[in-house]
Amino acid sequence: MATVELHWDPFDQDDPGPCIDVVVMNSRDVMEAGRSIGLDYPKPLRMRALLDTGASITVISKKFANYCKLFQTNEGSEVTAIGATHRCAEHAGSISFPGTGLRGFDPIRIISAVFVKERYYAILIGRDILRNWVISFDGRSRRVTITD
Repeated sequence: MATVELHWDPFDQDDPGPCIDVVVMNSRDVMEAGRSIGLDYPKPLRMRALLDTGASITVISKKFANYCKLFQTNEGSEVTAIGATHRCAEHAGSISFPGTGLRGFDPIRIISAVFVKERYYAILIGRDILRNWVISFDGRSRRVTITD
């Protein structure tokens, strides 16, 4: 069982919320099949992700989904977020949490969308992943604790 503590300052308006480092890439099956026919994939890229209890599914910035060459499984799902409906692509991917000991997810459905603000994070970790953890938000101590 892994436990991770993240810093979060709910009193700082410039703090986007609790963020964690992640690596998103194609699922192992997709990469094996692709490499067997000569496809190339970029080196894994470490990115910041926001823990988003309001998101039902994990969402990656379309810009980073393209960089990672995530295998697209569906052209367009409609997702309602931030008061509007967005058309999003669906991907078969994998996500890991380097240096934390938290269990990764492979394969996992990830959708991609255009992010208005990519200043702090490239991914929203949704309830599809969050529901696998015990998470404690402690505003007074400015910490988020995740136990896998």
